[in-house]
Amino acid sequence: MTDTLPPGWRVFAVPSNWDPASGELNIRPVTMSNYVTVPDDFFMTIQTPEMIREDESVAIVVSFRASASEGITLTRIAGLGAHWERHLGQVVAAFPPSEWAQHAEGVMVEFLRLSGRREEAAESISKLPRWRLEIAERPYVDTGIQRRRRITPEHLREVAKIYEAAQENGTPPTRAVQTHFAVSHSTAAKWVGAARKDGLLPPAETGE
Repeated sequence: MTDTLPPGWRVFAVPSNWDPASGELNIRPVTMSNYVTVPDDFFMTIQTPEMIREDESVAIVVSFRASASEGITLTRIAGLGAHWERHLGQVVAAFPPSEWAQHAEGVMVEFLRLSGRREEAAESISKLPRWRLEIAERPYVDTGIQRRRRITPEHLREVAKIYEAAQENGTPPTRAVQTHFAVSHSTAAKWVGAARKDGLLPPAETGE
């Protein structure tokens, strides 16, 4: 799955409750609509060559939840090591958040099926600082991308397009906007409201 990434990038995905020391896989499996099975709670770690070369390795950690009805949903962006946020812009530019869930699914399947992938993940994890503690302590990070993003007509048209496509596919539309842009749910809802105000989306239905 990593052949779509720039050269030298390192990406792996593991279940949230996985203990590399024991190697045991105690997961709650979810079978997706494409018949792929993944854990209900897992995360993907992303490193560029620059992040790997830091004195203390740095990584961006993207958490996901999976359900048969809603698919794989991004729930949190966190990081390991000092100043990981400064690498986020480069990562997003080369590896758009709209691709994260699909890529994470493929990497997660490889992890479950191939013992070699689990060994590689365990080795990579051992080089990261304060692995479990940092992930547990860091809250969802609203990446700051939206703070730099101007709410232009073009942006709102893209929001409307994603929202309508999700509705047609029967998936939660505001959550689809949230996942696509890797922002908080409240930010996604604000953009959807602005798109409605501009007439790009119809008025919200009762109970939507």
